[in-house]
Amino acid sequence: MIDDKDIKIINSLLTNSRQSTKAIADPLSISNVATQQRIDKLEKQGIIKGYTAQIDYSLLGYNTIAYIGIFLEKAKHYPEVIKKLRQVEEIKEAYFTTGNYSIFTKIYAHDNQHLMKILSERVQNINGIARTETFICLEEGVNKEVMLPG
Repeated sequence: MIDDKDIKIINSLLTNSRQSTKAIADPLSISNVATQQRIDKLEKQGIIKGYTAQIDYSLLGYNTIAYIGIFLEKAKHYPEVIKKLRQVEEIKEAYFTTGNYSIFTKIYAHDNQHLMKILSERVQNINGIARTETFICLEEGVNKEVMLPG
């Protein structure tokens, strides 16, 4: 499956996914080609799913972060509801969960009025949603990648 060098490559990419293959290879004492082959293998296996940029949404005018707990009328509505939630640009994450909520989402809005509009016009109107509970985030205390042991 994966070995210690693969884990070090993953952790290196988690630290900075834009670094060169050489920067990843040198501390591992392996060639650039071998490193790229390992990265390609990890991508093919689906372990590396993609590369993203971390964005400070507040600098783009999205000053409200909120979490929405969604109660479904029935669990069977999940596939159609999640399909509709994917169409709401401001929803960054959505999870099918156990506990109080069927779905738990993270959403970015310009302000509270924008959040209210998204909720009332685009989320709560989705067929299959019984009701929602919204939590406004006061501060994001932790946002980091989980490093693998090794």
